[in-house]
Amino acid sequence: MGEQIKRHLVDPVVIAIGAVVVTGAIIIGIGNILLSLYKEYKGVDSFDRWELWFALGLALAVIAVGALVSGRPKSRNDVLDKEVVLGRREFFEEPLPPVSAAARSGPEGTVNDITDGYTLYATNGALATAQGLIPGGSDYGRRFSGFIYAHGLHGASDELWIPFEAVTAVYPETKSAFLAVKGDETEFFGWNYPPENLRRGPSTEKDPLRPVSQ
Repeated sequence: MGEQIKRHLVDPVVIAIGAVVVTGAIIIGIGNILLSLYKEYKGVDSFDRWELWFALGLALAVIAVGALVSGRPKSRNDVLDKEVVLGRREFFEEPLPPVSAAARSGPEGTVNDITDGYTLYATNGALATAQGLIPGGSDYGRRFSGFIYAHGLHGASDELWIPFEAVTAVYPETKSAFLAVKGDETEFFGWNYPPENLRRGPSTEKDPLRPVSQ
């Protein structure tokens, strides 16, 4: 619960306040410099006012730096070419391969049909491979009937705990299951962390993680 509060409340507030403080400091600093250069110029031509020349020079310097940064040759070390903050996929990496129509073949099953090795598909492609089933429990105040323990694919988290309620369709013939989520939303929902009932001390079950093949 504390991690969710930090991620969705504390971090955005701290970043917003920090941006306001930095921006205010820059504005106040530039203003104080201009005021220190200002004198009572009565009847003096604008070309003799040093604070105006300083402001013009500062504006030209900002424009020049922006032109140099935007016009320089691209390299693999550019900021936009680095890995994104959440996940492991690069910013301009190709999207996930589309879901094959063959994965939806055969009669539909249920979550209980999921076995070891099932491929779990998000709306934009393969997301994870099922590794185990976990009994139901409460997670952040919500009750779930169970969780699929899975290994992430294509840059998704190595470990995922996906609620049964997120499954929209199961096809035993192709060992495929489809989820009502995009591939980049798993961390937003907190699926990269174990459910609360597994994090709060020892479990009441002797072996809460059972192989899905059983």
